[in-house]
Amino acid sequence: MPMTAESKLSPEPGSMAQFRKAILRNRASPGIAEQLCALGTAHMLAKGDAFPPCEKSDQLVFVADGAAKFIAEAEAAKTQVLAFQFAGDFVSVLRRRDGDFQLVALTELALVAFPAGPFLDLAQEEPTVLRSVLTRSLHALHRSRTKMLRLGHKSARQRIADFLVSMSERLGGRITGPCEITLPMTRKDIGDSLGLEIETVSRQFTDLRDGGLIETQGRSIVRIADLDALALEAGQTQKSEIHPQN
Repeated sequence: MPMTAESKLSPEPGSMAQFRKAILRNRASPGIAEQLCALGTAHMLAKGDAFPPCEKSDQLVFVADGAAKFIAEAEAAKTQVLAFQFAGDFVSVLRRRDGDFQLVALTELALVAFPAGPFLDLAQEEPTVLRSVLTRSLHALHRSRTKMLRLGHKSARQRIADFLVSMSERLGGRITGPCEITLPMTRKDIGDSLGLEIETVSRQFTDLRDGGLIETQGRSIVRIADLDALALEAGQTQKSEIHPQN
């Protein structure tokens, strides 16, 4: 279980600027925009640190920069990765009494955390801002449901291929053609996400590489020559769509 480190609670203009750019843009009136930003607290986490949940309230956490994993501690201290989070995502982090769920930094991570209740109360006064938050949340829910559905009937090879197709969309912004991505998560993280042992994950990467579907450089860089061919290997019957971040 990762150690929860104290985040640096100093002002982070860059993090708040990313929140303004992604969520507020010119949608919110100046008064509401400033009130929303005033609710936020910037956090910088080092790789491996866990975001500290609040004792009293649930929080909405905006990922300004970096990558994280949202984990649950299962039985026998086994970790399950529920989702990977990247810049632009909104994550709901429950109060400390529900602390079996944690947001853990995969890279240096810049966040802005808001108390959920007051944030949503203010956002209701600006429907376009509320829509932006809800759209991101619905996309995350869709990814989660799709992942669970696919895990139920896919082989290990298909799970890894499907994972790489998904990461190409989220990290590389591509759903077709060639793509190069840098994975911030380890092979173990991938296995904990897909219900596979680390040895199985490594073996499937090797098999996909030997089959000419991917090239790897080190443990992080993956080059995909043809996303359509990899999607076919993953058992996908149709291309996914990149959802606009409204």
